[in-house]
Amino acid sequence: MRIYFADLSHDTVGLATEVFPLNVAFVAAYAKQEFGDDIQVSLFKYLTELENAIERDPPDILAMSNYPWCHNVDLAAFRMLDRIRPDALRIMGGPNFPHAPEEQREFLAQRPLINAYTYLEGEIPFANLLRFVRDNGSLGEARRQLKAIPVEGCAQLGEDGTLVAVPTPIRIRELDSIPSPYLMGLMDPFFDGRLSPMIQTNRGCPFKCTFCADGSDFANKVNHFGIERIKDELNYIAHRAPETIKALHIADLNFGMYKHDADICDIIGDIKREFDYPLYVNTATGKNSKKRIISALEKLEGVLYMDLAVQSMTPDVLKNIKRDNIRLDDFLGLKHAIKTAKIPTLSEIILGLPGETKKTHFDTINQLMMSEIENVIPYTLMLLNGSEMATPAQREMWGFETKFRVLPRDFSRMKNGENVIEIEEVVVATNTLPYEDYVQCRKMALLISIFNTIGFRAIQKLFLQNHIPPMALFTSLLESAKSLPEADDSQKGPRLIQEFEKATRSELWDSAEELTAFFDDDDNFQGLVEGRHGINLIQTFKAQALARCYEDLAELFFRQADALLLEHGADKNLLEEMRQAQSYCRGLMWNMFGEDRLDVVPMAELDYDFESWITDPEQRPLREFSWNTRRRVEFVLSKKQYRLVEESLDRFGRHDLGIGKALLRLNHNVLWRNPVAEESTPQEAPPERAFHPV
Repeated sequence: MRIYFADLSHDTVGLATEVFPLNVAFVAAYAKQEFGDDIQVSLFKYLTELENAIERDPPDILAMSNYPWCHNVDLAAFRMLDRIRPDALRIMGGPNFPHAPEEQREFLAQRPLINAYTYLEGEIPFANLLRFVRDNGSLGEARRQLKAIPVEGCAQLGEDGTLVAVPTPIRIRELDSIPSPYLMGLMDPFFDGRLSPMIQTNRGCPFKCTFCADGSDFANKVNHFGIERIKDELNYIAHRAPETIKALHIADLNFGMYKHDADICDIIGDIKREFDYPLYVNTATGKNSKKRIISALEKLEGVLYMDLAVQSMTPDVLKNIKRDNIRLDDFLGLKHAIKTAKIPTLSEIILGLPGETKKTHFDTINQLMMSEIENVIPYTLMLLNGSEMATPAQREMWGFETKFRVLPRDFSRMKNGENVIEIEEVVVATNTLPYEDYVQCRKMALLISIFNTIGFRAIQKLFLQNHIPPMALFTSLLESAKSLPEADDSQKGPRLIQEFEKATRSELWDSAEELTAFFDDDDNFQGLVEGRHGINLIQTFKAQALARCYEDLAELFFRQADALLLEHGADKNLLEEMRQAQSYCRGLMWNMFGEDRLDVVPMAELDYDFESWITDPEQRPLREFSWNTRRRVEFVLSKKQYRLVEESLDRFGRHDLGIGKALLRLNHNVLWRNPVAEESTPQEAPPERAFHPV
C-alpha cells in the first residue's frame, strides 16, 4: 500500500513555513512500525514535488496535515488526486478541526473530498484506518464502509450526511512508543538547506485558553518523550544540519516549565559548543514556573527568548479567556535574575480579546515596557477551528465582528492553473472595541515593532529611569501621526505610517468566498506575487522602515522624545544624555541591509558606556557609567553577522516580505551593530576603513 504524507508549505514568494514535516512524520513512523513492509511511505513538504508524485505514481492514500496555513492547498491536492485516481483515500488530520460534533459534521459536509479525519493525535487513529482498509480488502470497499462503520479515533460522514460516530479522542501516554522519524531516516531528505529541523519533547497543555486550539480538556494532560531519545535526535540533527541552517524549532507549548527541560537545555548547550548550532531556538516557553524556566534558558546563552505570552494584563479579560498569567509583581521580582543570566525576553499580546478596550490594550503594553520586556509583539485575534472562542456562543457573547484576509505568503498556483490562497478570520471589533480603535491599535503595533527594539532601548531606559513611562512616548507619537497632513514621497517616515493605515483597512474582506473569487483572477493573484496584496503588514512595513527610511523615522521618534522630556522639565544634563543616547541608537541601526555595511562604519563620540548601562541588572543611573574622558565609539558588524543576514535573505528573499521574515527569525544579536569604544579618541581614522559620524 503506497501512502503519501504531506505537510505543505507555500513557496511562491519564499518559504511560508520553513520547518521539517515532523507532524506527519510521527504518523508515518508509527504506521511503518505497525505495518512494516506492507506499506511504502513518502513524505512531502513542497507542493510541486507532491504534484509531480501524484501525476507520476498516484498513491493509495494521501494523508495531509491541516493547519490554517495549508488547509486550502490540502483540498486542492485532494481534488488533483480525485481527478487522477478517484478510488484513492483522502485523509486529513491536525488541530484545525472543531470539537463539537455538530460543527465536525458541518466541517466534513462542506469538504466532501475528505474520506476520514483523524482526530487529535493522529498516530493510532491513522493506524486504525490502515487496518480498516486492509480488513476490507480493497480501497473501493473501504471507501464505502467508511460511510457506515466507525473507525476509532476518526470522524467520518455517513451517506445521510450525519457523523457515523462521534470521534473518540485518543492520546498516547508513552510517547516513546512512537518511533523517532529522525532515527528512522524519514527526515533525511529535508536537510536540504532551506528547512529548519523541529523536535517535540512533550505533548499537551495544562492551560485552557479559549483562543487556542490546544485549550481543550482533551489535551490537558502533558506527556513526555524520553530524555535519551531527545538527546539522540538532537545529535542526529547536529551532525546533518547544513551550514546555512542555524535554527532549531521545538514544538512544545510550554518549554522550560518542566523538570527535564533543564536537561534538554544542557544537551542543546553542549551541541552548540561543539557544532556552533543552533544559533537560535524557536519555541513557546511556559506560562508559569518562571524560576525554573530562567534556570533552563540560562544554559542556552541567549539563543532562546524567554517568552512571556501574557496576551493581556487586564484581569477581566484574562478571566474571559480562562488564562492565568504570572503576576506582574512576581515577574518584576525575577527581572534581576533574567538580566544577570542575559536571557532575552519577549511577550506576545492579542488585540481584540473579549472585554479588551483600546485603553486596556495600551495599559498592557505599558506594563510590559515598564518591566523592560525587550520585544512586545501584538497579534490580531484569529478565530481558530478547535478553539472555544470560535464557537457560535462565544461569538455572540462578545459581539465579535470579523473580517477575512489572506494569510501572508500562503498562496500558490497549481500546475493546472488553479489559484490557491489560505485565509484567516480575524476579529476587528467587539462589544468593547470599536473598529476605529482596532485601527489605532494596529498602528500602535507597527510603532512598537519598529521602535521597541534593541536599537532604541537606550531612549526607553532613559525615560524609565527618569520616571516617565515609555508608553507615553509611543502614544504621543501615535497622536502626532494622526494629525500629520498627507505626506509626500520626500517624507518617508510619516508616509510609511499613513500607508500602513490604508493597508490595514484595505486588507480586510467581508467573506472568505469574496476573497477567494477576487484572487481566482490571474491578474489579482499576480498582485499577491508582487506584494501588492496579502502581505504581513507589520513585518513588511517594519522591513521598509529599517531598510529604507529608518533615519526619517528615527528623527520623528527622537523629536517626540525631546519634546516629551521638555514637557517633564528635563534639565540640561538629561537633555545631553538624551542627545548621546540618540547618537548611540543611530550607530546600532545604521545601514542594516546596505551592500557597503561592512565597509562604512558609523562612529560617535560619547561620554558613557551605554552598552553596560543597558544590560546592568542593578538598574544604576547612566551617570555611573561615565568614562573618565570622551571616547570614540565605532559601531561594527562582524563578518559572521553579515553572513547570517545574507544567508537569511537568500533563504526568504530580498524583497520586503523576505526581509520581514528574516527580521522575525534572526536572533536579536545578529541584526544590530556592536559598539566598540576606543581607549582614547584617535587623531585620525585608520585608512583602510571609512567612518560615518552619527
